[in-house]
Amino acid sequence: MRKLYNHSKSTLFLMEMILSILILSLTCTACVQIFAAARNNREKARQYNHIQELTVCAKEVLEGWDGRNETFTDLLPCSTQTEDTLQYFYDRNWELCEKADVCYTMTIRPKTSNLEKSADLAFTDQKGNSLYQTSIAFPFQSENMSSSNSVSERNTSE
Repeated sequence: MRKLYNHSKSTLFLMEMILSILILSLTCTACVQIFAAARNNREKARQYNHIQELTVCAKEVLEGWDGRNETFTDLLPCSTQTEDTLQYFYDRNWELCEKADVCYTMTIRPKTSNLEKSADLAFTDQKGNSLYQTSIAFPFQSENMSSSNSVSERNTSE
């Protein structure tokens, strides 16, 4: 009987060991998933930080833009230009690059009217998935309007 009793002790120990390994493997699986999600969130946050920086830059250029396409590219150079679209290509580190090395693309479609200057801004990844889109608009103030405003301001002050 004594042997049977020792045998059941080793069986109990083996079952405890299997159970603890099972719990440990489940915990490790959860940790791997948490770390993978954290990495994805970090990458998305990095993308959105760069997108925000470039969007602010495009807004500042649009605000100072006089409505002519050539002056837009003077203010924000290094673009590939089609008829009404400007494209800027960025590599993995958000540095300007050639189209062959592209990881992210910023597309700007500037437009003007008598009342406002606007642009549609879109960011895509290398697979063509949309990361962010927005429209920007500012009141259009031509040189004629600003010079007539300054003349009327001088007349009212005298």
